[in-house]
Amino acid sequence: MSELLKRIGIPTFVQLILECWNELFLLLLIVVMQVGKMKDRSDELVSRVKIPLTVELIVFYAAVFIYNFANIITLIAEGNDTLSSYYIMRIGVFCYYLLGAFQTLFFLQVTKTYVADRNDNKRLGRIIFGFQLLELPNLFLLAITPFTGALYFIDGQNVYNRAWGYYLWQGITILTFVFIGAAAILYRKQTDSFIKKIVVVAFLFPTIGFLMSMVSSELNFNNIMVSVSELLMFMLYEKNKTEVTLKYGCALEKAKTELAETRLTLMQAQIKPHFINNAVTAVQEVCYTDPERAAELLDHFARYLRNNINATSSIAPVPFRNEVQAVKEYLAIEYADTGKKFSFDFDIRCDSFGVPALSIEPLVENAVKHGIDRYSEEGRVILASFETAEAYHVEIRDNGAGFDLNAETLGKGGIGLKNTEERLRMMCGGTLEIKRSEGWTVAEIIIPRAKEKKQ
Repeated sequence: MSELLKRIGIPTFVQLILECWNELFLLLLIVVMQVGKMKDRSDELVSRVKIPLTVELIVFYAAVFIYNFANIITLIAEGNDTLSSYYIMRIGVFCYYLLGAFQTLFFLQVTKTYVADRNDNKRLGRIIFGFQLLELPNLFLLAITPFTGALYFIDGQNVYNRAWGYYLWQGITILTFVFIGAAAILYRKQTDSFIKKIVVVAFLFPTIGFLMSMVSSELNFNNIMVSVSELLMFMLYEKNKTEVTLKYGCALEKAKTELAETRLTLMQAQIKPHFINNAVTAVQEVCYTDPERAAELLDHFARYLRNNINATSSIAPVPFRNEVQAVKEYLAIEYADTGKKFSFDFDIRCDSFGVPALSIEPLVENAVKHGIDRYSEEGRVILASFETAEAYHVEIRDNGAGFDLNAETLGKGGIGLKNTEERLRMMCGGTLEIKRSEGWTVAEIIIPRAKEKKQ
């Protein structure tokens, strides 16, 4: 140890100790982030959140670990005349410069991805690409240095020395990081706060290290400042991860609350008090004349209510045949009033596809109650379905005057047409169109096969 201290000097020995501790800290950061990434996949909440720069920072820390390791071994081998030290110096210094170039390209790519691409700023993207190309002269210098000593040379005492190319390398590197900092400042309003802070840290501390290293050759300030930046980046990352997860959690709870309220509104819109009153009254009247029929009506009414209630908790399409059955329960209750003379026909040619719950029966109910005269034998409603090579089609036709084609609701207190149309679009990729055709009012639903198959 005393021989090493005498050979490299106290300042370099202190730097060596600091860098060894930094390697342990880096290794801890890599393990913590990798384990955290694996745990996040199994976390019900965090797995749904995309935390930016997770992979990028793990890659960066791994690169810095090798970067520091290359510097450590060269500090130990420098000035030693053994054969192993001879090769360690040359391999270590070369890898050190190579990893330094990688870090520069890495932060240019981060700036391009999270500042230029995120804002669709093609002009900034082209400038960043230009700076990436600017690294080519540095890499060329590095490639020829073992043969020409253009960037650095290692003398007969196995000691590292800077050459003329070093200042070109550092100049290009400093210019690149100044550009990264300028981009963060110029586009600060269009850049996410977390990304902006990461870019500023990536620019500020390495640039200070580069400038100090050009002034003094006794200490390698590059590694010291990179170590400071990696610590700050980790702190910023963990803070952002916590904030993003909390925001997502709050938004998720809010969405759940709104969904519950929507379901309640949907249930209230579908189970109408006046319809319940009329149904119960009809059953009550039949009880005195035909108890068996009254029991049948109660069964239909119970199924009608069950269908409406179950629909409020349905977030996936239901079989079309379920909606057809719901229509039949509704009609049975309607026909409890013997004064109603309208006719209702089914023309079901296919039923093996899905539709949103409560998307068919409300349209049928609207056609019966608001499209025709229910007490006239001329009133007619048809529920039809058929399929083509591209889509499934459902039509609810009535031969009445129809309702306002610009209306937003299905009858009084009914579920909104826009609501039904939106659920069709989101759940099945379907469409709803209300139109007049040859004396009929037609509510036409079209569900593409491609969308239906994904359900």
